[in-house]
Amino acid sequence: MKANIIRDNKADVGIGTLIIFIAMVLVAAVAAAVLIQTSGVLQQKAQSTGKEATAEVASNIKIDSIVGNLYNGSDLTENIQKLNVTVSLSAGGTDIDMEKVIVRYVNETTSRTLNYSGTASETAFFYFEERYVSGRDDKVLQPGDLGVITINLNATGQELAVRKKGTITIIPETGTPVLKDIVAPATFGTKTMIQLFP
Repeated sequence: MKANIIRDNKADVGIGTLIIFIAMVLVAAVAAAVLIQTSGVLQQKAQSTGKEATAEVASNIKIDSIVGNLYNGSDLTENIQKLNVTVSLSAGGTDIDMEKVIVRYVNETTSRTLNYSGTASETAFFYFEERYVSGRDDKVLQPGDLGVITINLNATGQELAVRKKGTITIIPETGTPVLKDIVAPATFGTKTMIQLFP
């Protein structure tokens, strides 16, 4: 009897095609994983940026300038006695009742938390007065207003000497606290009002 041997090369071609197909699927899976990971990173960055922008708007209040005053009443002293902090509302900010604001001042040795004092006096810790606003006598900071928070460092026992540092934190009733570091210059010279920020 003769044995008939059938030679069929088509199966080899089919296996090669299958291997190529599997390789393409694997490459597509890896590419998809990279795209998903990249999109996740971009989403996290977008969320972080959004949170920072929201926090800036939500804080409402911003510090425009800080000026130190060497006068204690009518007496000229060697150290800064008062800080005049000019404030306004951030873009999109809502009205702020300054009587509900808390101010924290920290120097190199002492931390004091100050409540609103009502009216200006030599013993008041901090008070608020509006500037450039006509026809209103309230203590509410509104869009377009420019107000001044005065911190009496003499009353808190935290006078600011040359080369010394301090930190002002303004805590509104709602929103994020606003923090600003200040450093006194190496000398006051003949000035009685010292620009500390900007």
